[in-house]
Amino acid sequence: MGVVTSDDYPRGTAARRAALRDLLLHHTWVVLRPSPVAGVGVFAVRDIPQGCRDMFSPPHPADEWIAMPRGEVESLPEHARYLVETYCLFDETQYFVPADGFKRMDLSLFLNHSDTPNVVSVDEGDWFEAVRPIAAGEELFVDYGTIVPE
Repeated sequence: MGVVTSDDYPRGTAARRAALRDLLLHHTWVVLRPSPVAGVGVFAVRDIPQGCRDMFSPPHPADEWIAMPRGEVESLPEHARYLVETYCLFDETQYFVPADGFKRMDLSLFLNHSDTPNVVSVDEGDWFEAVRPIAAGEELFVDYGTIVPE
């Protein structure tokens, strides 16, 4: 399935409004809700077919992740440290933090972990793909250990 964004449509107010309507009608798949697993999770608002990669915003050329050493993260104020430690990927030495901080957050950052996920990471988290049909109301899960190859 191809990923559709409003950028795929002509410019102009009426065209942009039509593109938005199409996105809302045909390409809206998920919503945030309290999760019984952990905090907030991502839930299907309608059935998601196996192979769907259109659940989250597509990567944008302006998206940038900055490697921040763990020591720098530990020196941040508690509220900022919480955001980084909760929503950012990390390895043994650093966290990968969005260059614009947390002013914009894609819903994919709210995926909870499962050893038996129903979505998988593609291209180091640029995309997420449904590995099986996901029913409306079901929480989406990813295996955190497979988002970025070691």
